[in-house]
Amino acid sequence: MIFELKKNQKLLDLIDNQDKKFICAKVDGKIKSLDFIIDKDGDYDIEFLTLKSAKACRIYEASLRYIAAMAVKSLDESLDIRYSYYISRSIYGQFVSKKKGPIFNYIFIKKIKERMKEIIEKDIPFKRIKCSKDEALKLYRQDNKLDKIQVLKYRKENFAHIYEAKYNSFTYSDYLYEELVPSSGYIKLFDIKPYTPGFLLFCPKAECGGEIPPYIVEGRFASALSENASFAMINNIDTTNNINKYIHKNTEVGLICISEARVNRQLVNVTDEIVSSTKPIKLICIAGPSSSGKTSFANRLMYELMSVGKRTIRISIDDFYIPKGEMKEGTDLESLDAIDVDLFNETMSSLIIGKEAKIPHYDFKTNQRTFAKPIKIDDNQLIIIEGIHALNSNLTQGIPDPNKFKIYISPQPQVNIDYHTPLSMSNLRLLRRIVRDNRTRGSDAKETISMWNNVRNGEFKYIYPTQENADFVFDSFYFYEPCALRKYVLPLLDKITINDEEYDKAFDLKQMIKYFTPIDEKFVPCNSLMREFLGGSCFKDAK
Repeated sequence: MIFELKKNQKLLDLIDNQDKKFICAKVDGKIKSLDFIIDKDGDYDIEFLTLKSAKACRIYEASLRYIAAMAVKSLDESLDIRYSYYISRSIYGQFVSKKKGPIFNYIFIKKIKERMKEIIEKDIPFKRIKCSKDEALKLYRQDNKLDKIQVLKYRKENFAHIYEAKYNSFTYSDYLYEELVPSSGYIKLFDIKPYTPGFLLFCPKAECGGEIPPYIVEGRFASALSENASFAMINNIDTTNNINKYIHKNTEVGLICISEARVNRQLVNVTDEIVSSTKPIKLICIAGPSSSGKTSFANRLMYELMSVGKRTIRISIDDFYIPKGEMKEGTDLESLDAIDVDLFNETMSSLIIGKEAKIPHYDFKTNQRTFAKPIKIDDNQLIIIEGIHALNSNLTQGIPDPNKFKIYISPQPQVNIDYHTPLSMSNLRLLRRIVRDNRTRGSDAKETISMWNNVRNGEFKYIYPTQENADFVFDSFYFYEPCALRKYVLPLLDKITINDEEYDKAFDLKQMIKYFTPIDEKFVPCNSLMREFLGGSCFKDAK
């Protein structure tokens, strides 16, 4: 909608927002807080966004994290919270304190929730303040926010932003690398659950229509995330500052070596589980969201299994697409309905019991399939399949469960810019994809970002609901990867202008990656999963 506005008009004054359903606004294509004040007369194209917008949900989430941290500080000034993204699309909060001994206390978490409700009920304004870096450093020193002080030294700009809010006589200052809502009263929906030794914070999601997604216990995924966090903290590479310090102290080679060794250890572990299993495993199923490194992982696993005497054959699920003319009209091409499930099960079952079977090859140019000569596998061979439906039991319904070993792969960073700003798992994958698509397809960052929402929608539909079916959760995150991706992705993101629809997402990605020290990836092994994105892979199908 076009608005004719005068200088110094505030966006919030343009609408009736008593129910606070609008969270932010898109002004001439750029996301702005509702507190934004117009700086000159003119016509403006303005769209007010609700929680059905992904960007509005990110602002809402940042505001909720702010309120939770504020509630904790108002209850005990010696405590702070460290956030990370966790199971069931939640945010995990872990207490940070100089006090010794365990901090977790069920009663205290109930008090946090009560205090958050009080802060929300009071509808406290969030005041955004622009100050010099020196002023911000002084304030952070007063509040003993060492994590934020460490990040500021990597900030090139000579200014910083801080949000200030007052609860009774208590004043809280913080910044979360995101705009906030105008006041605490905008946070209508949230939940908090104890989760030893911290808590889980739940907020609305755009993909759920602006509602809080149902809580799902994801034990295997939680275990993998905990292992990642523990590894990062033990090796002191759990924050942007610590990763940068590690590079300066131990060189980039050291960071690459420890990251590669960790992934290699997982490869050994998953191979050991397959080989030592008492089940008659014949089919290894690999699935994960976009840009998780599935292709390179399947290659690495193949050679790892060969090293212990197990030969493999790789079969693509894509070759079982239903030919054009046989597929029902209106079929979602990413859904299982587009796959010839009967043929897949007949083929896999025949191979597993030692019979010959013809493997189809699907030509995506003609949308037709052909069949190669029949093949047969021996008792010592395993079949590896990889695709978005690989963990879906409906795909492999004709194959007994004891014959299947399912692997879910994705990067699961448990690294923070500062305590209140964790790295986004999905944004990290998007950075990987931008670099890979530019290198292999000549796509610019704008094109890749424009497709990302559709990619994410497919993941929520077809991948995430099956991740707990996995026998093994493989974390493909490398602690050096933000440093290696930085030099490639920042120039690509800088080409996206303020007039582009993808500008705000590009800005978010730059905020995430710009604080990492760039490294030369020449020491990254050619068989690393990261080579799938950086280039230089020794695997033909991952270059």
